[in-house]
Amino acid sequence: MRKKFIFVMFLFCFTISLFAKNIKVLTPSGLPALSLVKMVNENKQIAGNNIEYKIEKNSDALVVDMLKREGDIAIVPSNFAAQLYNKNLDYVILGTVGWGSFYIVSDKKITSLKELKNKQIYTFGRGLTPDIVLRNILLNNGINLENDIKINYVTSGNELPPLFIGGKANIINIPEPMLSTLIYKDKKAYVNFNLNDIWKNLYKTKYGYPQSTLVVKKEILDKNPQFIKSFLENLESSIKFLYGNSDNKNDYINRLNIMINMNVIDNILLKANIDFIRIDNCKQEYENYFKVLNQFNSKVLGGNIPDEKIFATFN
Repeated sequence: MRKKFIFVMFLFCFTISLFAKNIKVLTPSGLPALSLVKMVNENKQIAGNNIEYKIEKNSDALVVDMLKREGDIAIVPSNFAAQLYNKNLDYVILGTVGWGSFYIVSDKKITSLKELKNKQIYTFGRGLTPDIVLRNILLNNGINLENDIKINYVTSGNELPPLFIGGKANIINIPEPMLSTLIYKDKKAYVNFNLNDIWKNLYKTKYGYPQSTLVVKKEILDKNPQFIKSFLENLESSIKFLYGNSDNKNDYINRLNIMINMNVIDNILLKANIDFIRIDNCKQEYENYFKVLNQFNSKVLGGNIPDEKIFATFN
């Protein structure tokens, strides 16, 4: 009898695994990967679907994967979600995983953005979203980009900390997790402005601007909304775990192998703005963001502002 029971259970499990669908989840390294920390370590199967997680160390690799439609679900830069939609690749937005995480840091305290007049600021990504957010905020605070300020561009964000610490840059626009590592090395650095908070006040929105977006292939949402519901619940649980005090949290983060400075992980999380908000609750944030990006450089959206169908709908 016992052998028969074991055989039946084996057959049951084998049958389930045979018909389980494989779902590939992609994310860039850094803050977006942190949101999945509990899932990557614990949730290899969700609602009968086998989950494969892939953390891309290189942003170009993530772009290539998504243009090939290799990701069933992915965390991507919000403007890239628009590009995917405009290329008719049939991805829709489920919500925002990460809100703006850029800060203006200086070697002397600054109390008003207007104090940046006749100054130089260093940032990266000329013409891309970090640059557009910064320039839009400066413009809306009465700073003429041609005459009042000089914006210097470096190739990548990794160049900003050594420039600042070495005294070659006095004011920088820098994101987490680089920010907390910089402060750890240079205690005299002043964190003056949180660009996400400024954006909130500027556009009268609750959450700020969407930096990292969760997308899914539309056919998966249409065919298996219950799986997507379960996935989102697991994501929310993972972020709650990330901001909790679990004994194995640091171990789980280390296993991600994403080069996060664990000496400052608590400080990183304080300023990272990782918070999953479902699309039904943040459409206005996307509409504002896409409108601004389009005004500065429509190419970052793939040519134009996506229509409403980019937003996932649940039956």
